Amino acid sequence: MNRLTANSTDYPLRTKVSATAVLFCSVATTSMLLLACGSTNTTYTRTSPADSAVETRLQMNDILTQVFLHCREVREFRTPGGPMEVQVDADNDGFSQRNFAYKFTWLDPQGNVIESPMSVWKSASVASGARITIRSLAPTDSATDFRLEVRRSD
Repeated sequence: MNRLTANSTDYPLRTKVSATAVLFCSVATTSMLLLACGSTNTTYTRTSPADSAVETRLQMNDILTQVFLHCREVREFRTPGGPMEVQVDADNDGFSQRNFAYKFTWLDPQGNVIESPMSVWKSASVASGARITIRSLAPTDSATDFRLEVRRSD
């Protein structure tokens, strides 16, 4: 890396390059932030219908970090009535309240989406230093897997 030294002959050139670099970085950062605001992050427990379930906590952290949350635990279990339920514990380790929206979509054993009026975007909020549990109950007994989508809602 070259180190610039301050002398009177190259000062105006350095100022022009610095201003151009700052402008470029500002435009690039603003563009990335605007693109990230509308993006939706998705995870599910299988990579294809034939695969077995994989460790979901790591996948949850991948998507929840996009809304500045940290996944502590994921629980999937069959309820006494028959359908599956999933519970995701997420912590807000930041210094401000986090607002986000999430949606669960349930899948059958072949990986097909099970249509449900319950599969809608839900708003959630978690205070600084607090924990939230987001949960979903499968619409039918035939659901064996789920997909979780998360997006920021600032």
